[in-house]
Amino acid sequence: MENKYLIELKKKIAMLSLEEQILRDFYLRDIALGKIQGPPIGYASIDRIHLKYYGDEGIVERPETINVYQDLYNKNKDYMDQVALIYFGSEITFKELFENIDKTAKSLSANGVKKGDFVTICSALTPEVVYTFYALAKMGAVSNFMSPFFDKEQMINRISDCGSRMIIVMDNFYPIVSETINKSNMEKTILLPTLNSSPLKNSKPIIQPSNEKEILWDDFIEEGINEKVPQTVEYENQMPIVMVYSSGTTGASKAILLTHDSFNNSIFAYPRCKLAMTRGDVYYQIVPPWFSTGISSSMHLALIQGGTLFMDPRFDRKVFVSNMLKYNFAGTLASVTLFQAFSDESLLTEGNLSNLTRPYQGGEKIAKQDKENVEKVFKKYNSNARLLNGYGQCECGAGFTTQTTVTPSDTTVGIPIPGVNIGIFDEDNNELPINTRGEIYACTPCGMKEYYNNPEATKNYFYIDEAGNKWSRTGDIGIIDSNGELDVLGRAIDHSIINGKKIYNFDIEDVILKNPCIQNCDVFTDDDGILVGHIILKNKYIDIDKIELLKELQKNIYDEYKDIDYVPFKFKFRESFPIANFSKKDVKGMKSEKDGFII
Repeated sequence: MENKYLIELKKKIAMLSLEEQILRDFYLRDIALGKIQGPPIGYASIDRIHLKYYGDEGIVERPETINVYQDLYNKNKDYMDQVALIYFGSEITFKELFENIDKTAKSLSANGVKKGDFVTICSALTPEVVYTFYALAKMGAVSNFMSPFFDKEQMINRISDCGSRMIIVMDNFYPIVSETINKSNMEKTILLPTLNSSPLKNSKPIIQPSNEKEILWDDFIEEGINEKVPQTVEYENQMPIVMVYSSGTTGASKAILLTHDSFNNSIFAYPRCKLAMTRGDVYYQIVPPWFSTGISSSMHLALIQGGTLFMDPRFDRKVFVSNMLKYNFAGTLASVTLFQAFSDESLLTEGNLSNLTRPYQGGEKIAKQDKENVEKVFKKYNSNARLLNGYGQCECGAGFTTQTTVTPSDTTVGIPIPGVNIGIFDEDNNELPINTRGEIYACTPCGMKEYYNNPEATKNYFYIDEAGNKWSRTGDIGIIDSNGELDVLGRAIDHSIINGKKIYNFDIEDVILKNPCIQNCDVFTDDDGILVGHIILKNKYIDIDKIELLKELQKNIYDEYKDIDYVPFKFKFRESFPIANFSKKDVKGMKSEKDGFII
């Protein structure tokens, strides 16, 4: 279809009323299911083939416009005796959760926090962080989540930008950020002992206040004892609730401002694409809150559906596998690097996964072989669960596509969640047909309001099309197939320039991963500008002739692309990938490595 006709069609669709949009979606679903014949256009955002996986509720229903705290309370007020949080031996009921939220809100109010203010939080997810998030939401204030591993100078600047005068910092992170706090405009530092809510709590905390600006958490709570509980602020359109940050690895970090609408739309969507959770089931929370996924999809989504949240902030492969096998959770959301630990037989112990029905992974692409290996271990421990892929980014309010129990592919990241539309676009913002490679754009109500105090970056991130639709430019390369599922190939910036030509590293990785001996790999140019391959072998192939294997891999890559520039000639075999800052592979560290290579 010529682009001018596509633009006119999008304009007409944008003019439909809500009732007409719903009728059109039912019509499109019937076409996708083969119930009626219709004229598909061949563009994902128009044909919306993914609707065939929705029930009626995913098309008809719309999210509430409500304060996030009020929504949590409304959904759980009749289940006050149910356990909401489990933390190192403590079981905290919903009654206690709401009581502690109010205590925290009183103390925040006593310290002058009001609607629109930012409170900085530098901590893994503990019960106190949960209380603070919901207390600030209740008050119309904003949780400003910062990673302790953030660049120090950028942290000072970002704190200054939002005018935050109070920080809550976990004791384990205090030595890392204390200098930064002292250089910032912070007026108060609340020291949070990691085990403050646990029976394991020490009689003497790890750290003590060292000046008049510092106070321990329990003493902070005492400051609000005579205060009135603040009123719940009424919902307002695009009212901020959370700020998280881009990594800043390719330039200055950007502050990502999410709203109550972001959270409401996200948690509304997942249960309506056949991924509802069951009240009382226990879900393992491990994603840090400085990722929007950690506080939204991993925490709020479970609690608002009446799930019980088991929290263990230790981002460790051995701890992750041990907890999963010991406690038999109903589900979890974790990174690829943690799920890959199930392939390490040395970490497997006695246990059971019979309750496991909702394991999700995100953050990085997982190889098909890795996924199959993990699911074999699930089966060994009495679970037939699929490891479900999801996809998103902080700017989009965490995830916006997901596999479900009914989507057929094991290699894609699934379908758009209800309310979200996606398309593949070229460098000139023209939408490309289905089964065409290009940049992934998302039109999502779950996304950010803006890059805070950065209108130029905000303008560059969003694309407003001729019909007025607001698209997030993800910076990822992908393909939407004829089934409506999205396959993420890799980051647009994940390429190497070899002899003047752009080569996507993920294309080379795909060829390497086809070899049955390979468990995982990563390809990039190192700090010397040399194309290198890092390889993890499957356990049963550890003793293989590595030189012969590399010759085979190099031949396969050349045969695929008929170009010697695609072929790495420097390789390193490793047992696992290093993890950076509670999250993804430490590619920066690997790029600087000099030893252990085969050339």
